[in-house]
Amino acid sequence: MERRALAVLLMLIFTSSLLIPLSSAQTGDDRPKYDLIIVRNDDLIDYIIALPYAKMIDAPVLPVNPRELDPRTLAQLQSYAQFGWNHVLIIGDSQAVSDKVQDQLLSLGFVVERIGGAVRTETAAKLALHFFPHGARTVVVASSSDYGSALAAARWAMIYGYPLLLTQEDTLSDSTAEAIRRLNPELVELMGAGMSKEVQEKIEAMGYKTYWVRENIKIEVPKQEKQTSWTTVIIAVLLSLGIAVPVSLYYAKKRWSSNRVPIEVLTEKERIVVKAILDKGGTVKQEELPELTGYSRPTISRIIQELEKKQLVEREKVGKTFIVRLTKEIVMRD
Repeated sequence: MERRALAVLLMLIFTSSLLIPLSSAQTGDDRPKYDLIIVRNDDLIDYIIALPYAKMIDAPVLPVNPRELDPRTLAQLQSYAQFGWNHVLIIGDSQAVSDKVQDQLLSLGFVVERIGGAVRTETAAKLALHFFPHGARTVVVASSSDYGSALAAARWAMIYGYPLLLTQEDTLSDSTAEAIRRLNPELVELMGAGMSKEVQEKIEAMGYKTYWVRENIKIEVPKQEKQTSWTTVIIAVLLSLGIAVPVSLYYAKKRWSSNRVPIEVLTEKERIVVKAILDKGGTVKQEELPELTGYSRPTISRIIQELEKKQLVEREKVGKTFIVRLTKEIVMRD
């Protein structure tokens, strides 16, 4: 009887020694946990960079109207929350997904967090650092303007559990470089086309080993089958020209006019800022605009945000400032 009791005691001690490390390993997982990830539905890039982290935490990604949630979406989200899944991550700053959307989510009882930067490269960097607070052995980098390569990089990151970073196509973005330093990987993998060699050279100059996955991707357009009848070819060409030329002229004129904006549609302050940018050749540092226009920095920031909403300018963060570029032709009147 005593031997049996002793054997049971030893078994309990042995089992406890196995369970204690297992328990401590489970509580040591400090990666963020969310029940839903929300992104804007009018630009795919935030959806793409969300994919690896959605897989990591087993949470769906919901693209929504970036300005306001419609009643049907609100009802569906309310139903979703009734399952107890109420922790939401919004990807993008208030220019990507508005504060109104965040307020609507809060009104439904969701616990809301937001991660976003002023530009997509900064948003990707902040997400990588948030989900990999202790660094990563491998980091994936793709071009922020080549959605095909970014999509392939997202798939790669999903398969292997890597953080995903984006960079400008012609140089290494400052936020991306900083994220690489903090993640401190053994290897930086560059994905697909769309990036210059300067990106790779700058990463290697920082002391990191790189490997370019599918650097020289070639896109081949399928060749059309040869026509055996010249008469058929000529008729087809004439018919195509008869249809295509008027249509092409119409859309070319429409596109041309859509890219030309009369100065009269702008407010007085917007005109002054736009003229200052034009005087600098269409590109200027945002920090120079207060001196060029006489407006305060907060006023300049508000005006630039309004011009961004009208898709008249775009910004790219370089160092500690933003480079502001005109994206459409401004028609000046005498």
